[in-house]
Amino acid sequence: MDMQGLHGIRHWERVRQNGLEIVKATEGANQEVVELFAYLHDCCRVNEGGDPGHGELAAEFAATLRGKSIHLNDEDFENLYMACKFHTSGYTEADVTVMACWDSDRLDLGRCNIKPNPRFLCTEFAKKKSTIDKAYKRSRGQK
Repeated sequence: MDMQGLHGIRHWERVRQNGLEIVKATEGANQEVVELFAYLHDCCRVNEGGDPGHGELAAEFAATLRGKSIHLNDEDFENLYMACKFHTSGYTEADVTVMACWDSDRLDLGRCNIKPNPRFLCTEFAKKKSTIDKAYKRSRGQK
């Protein structure tokens, strides 16, 4: 995968920024899990196109880091694992932290010329027009 491509480092950084904003506005969402998700969810992609299974591979990779680089309790690790594994599934219901993870990624669809649709977002904060507009501009490199 091209680390400077659509699913590379700049995407991960925008997902983190989206996630931090969601966590701040969403009671119960775990910031550490959301930040780990931002950098792990696409780390096992092999290409920029259809890459089935990359979320599950990312979840399994996270499991290899548990107790070494990732120190989460069982519930938080399960949320990270589920968020990575199912981030391309289109699901919109899960633990609030998992939903924050999914929204943080989906809000960055502007990099692919797709404006996020609130029907496919999970948290009330992410569904707001102002949130979508801000994230879309960020993903398009606009201020």
